[in-house]
Amino acid sequence: MAQKSRIDWIRENEEKLISRKYHKEIDRSYTDTFYDARELQAVHGTYQYEMTMLDYIRNGKTEELKKFLLEYARNEHFNEGTVADDALRQAKNIFIALVAMIGKQAAIPGGMPIEEAYYLIDTYTQQCESCLNIEDIYILQYNMVIDFSERVQRYKYPDELSFLIRSCMNYITFHLNEPIEAADVIKYSGMSHSYLCEQFKKQTGYSIKEFINHSKIDEAKSLLAHSSRSIPEIAAYLCFSSQPYFHNVFKKLSGYTPAQYRKLCEKGHG
Repeated sequence: MAQKSRIDWIRENEEKLISRKYHKEIDRSYTDTFYDARELQAVHGTYQYEMTMLDYIRNGKTEELKKFLLEYARNEHFNEGTVADDALRQAKNIFIALVAMIGKQAAIPGGMPIEEAYYLIDTYTQQCESCLNIEDIYILQYNMVIDFSERVQRYKYPDELSFLIRSCMNYITFHLNEPIEAADVIKYSGMSHSYLCEQFKKQTGYSIKEFINHSKIDEAKSLLAHSSRSIPEIAAYLCFSSQPYFHNVFKKLSGYTPAQYRKLCEKGHG
C-alpha cells in the first residue's frame, strides 16, 4: 500500500495537529536546556556570524566571503548547540539547517531564481546525507556556501532594474529548457510589445532575444563543465533548432566551440 503524502495525512488528522500534544514536552525540554545553558554560560554566539555570512552571499561578494570564513574560523569560537545525539548526525543537522537558511534568506533575496535555489538546497542536503564522516561535511559545507555566493553573483542584477524587468529575466531563466521566444516573455509580462522591448533594452542593454541566447549559452557552459551530457543532448535540452545552430551561437557568444569549452573545463580553465 502506498504511503500517504504529508498533505493527505494532515487533512485526515487535523485534530491531532491542533491538540498540541507535544507542547508541554517541548516547553519542559526548552526550559531545562535554557536553564542549564545559563548556568554553564554556554551561548551559541553564531548569530552575528550567520548574519554577516548571509549578507555577503545575498550581495554576491564571494571573495570577501572567502576571507571572512577563513578569518572567522581562525579567530572565533562559538557553541553551535546540540541538535543530535551523535557527532555525525549533529554535523548533518547543522549543515541542513544552514543550507536551507542560505538558500531562502540569502540566495533568493540576492536574485537567484526560486526554483533553482530550492533544487540546489535539495541537492546539497542529499549530498550531506551521503557523507560518512564529519570532515567531508565540513568540506561540503564550505563549498556549499561559496557555491551559493558565486551563483548569486552570476544572477546579480543592477539595483536600478525595475521589478517588471527582473521578473521577465527570472521567467526566461526558468524556461531555458523550452523553445522560449520574445513573444512568450511579452505575453507573460502583460505589457505591449513596444513598451517591454524598449524597457528591456534600455535597462539591460540586450534585446529580449539576445538575453535569451546569452542565458541559454550560460546554462550550456554550466552543463558542459559540470555534467556528462553530450553536446547534442545539451543542444536539444536547451531547445536549439539544430546542433549546428547551437554550435554557431555558442562560438559567437563565448569565443569557443562547445567541444573546446568542455576541454578547457576539464583542464581547469573554464
